[in-house]
Amino acid sequence: MQAGPETQNSSMVVIPSADPSYHPLFSMEDADVVLSSCDGTLFRVPSATLKMTSSWFRTMFKLPQPPASSTTDIITLSEDSVTLEGLLRMVCGIVIPTLTCWDDVEPILYAAEKYDMPGPHSIIRALAHTPPFLNEPLRLFAAACRYDWPDEARLASTLSLALDLADPLYRPDLLKLKTSALLALQDLHRARLAGFRARLSQPPFLTDVQMADGSGQRCRCGEPFDYGAWRELKYAMERELERRPKGDTVREGLEEWHVAKVCWASRCRRSACNNNVYDVSSTTRAIRDAIDSLPSAIEAPVE
Repeated sequence: MQAGPETQNSSMVVIPSADPSYHPLFSMEDADVVLSSCDGTLFRVPSATLKMTSSWFRTMFKLPQPPASSTTDIITLSEDSVTLEGLLRMVCGIVIPTLTCWDDVEPILYAAEKYDMPGPHSIIRALAHTPPFLNEPLRLFAAACRYDWPDEARLASTLSLALDLADPLYRPDLLKLKTSALLALQDLHRARLAGFRARLSQPPFLTDVQMADGSGQRCRCGEPFDYGAWRELKYAMERELERRPKGDTVREGLEEWHVAKVCWASRCRRSACNNNVYDVSSTTRAIRDAIDSLPSAIEAPVE
């Protein structure tokens, strides 16, 4: 439940104005409320706009107000001028400034949450589908889970499959996630690896029983051989999917791998036969089909 104005850590403080310095976009004399950022920039805003767009301000204006003074009273907020400008642009219908990354929008999201302003959340939710924000899927996932954006949470979980969550580079973003959100993301990554490993042990691939049965490892001509090259390739593919669960580097770049070239070059040792041990075309097609069959997003919105 949204805390009332009287319980906010950075709640309203009314002080007499001294030497006001107004933001040029918010200096209209007919606006009857003056907000101040924590760094001293003043914003004139119509109280009707604040009441209409924010239940926090709507509640605040219902509280008993101090006696009117000869000077303009200022409501001082804890947000800096950049954050407050972005927030007020959105609620007042003024052209939004260029927002290019999550560092730009996260403070506005937090402020909108604090003051219970759904409008900025809707605007930023739409912006989240543009490339600058899609390029940071873990931060998109964190915002989507925090603010209950189920479609964006699923989209972000899919985009995260290009990342190795074990990489220390992503630890700061993962630490921002709630436990349930982090587990949902990790479960998706693990499910893809487990599913891929299971598919590689089922027909049309060699099963575990076939791999373990040395006596059955024979060419069509009857010449014995081992499956060592396939075993090495299988292990390499599993390691790559663990590093990059998306699987695109296996699906499209496999033919350039050294272990793959060794595997596809495997031939029967009998000179009169010299057949390929593995059918490259059908095997690579089966590998791609196996990757395409894996889960690609979290199953349900994270609470």
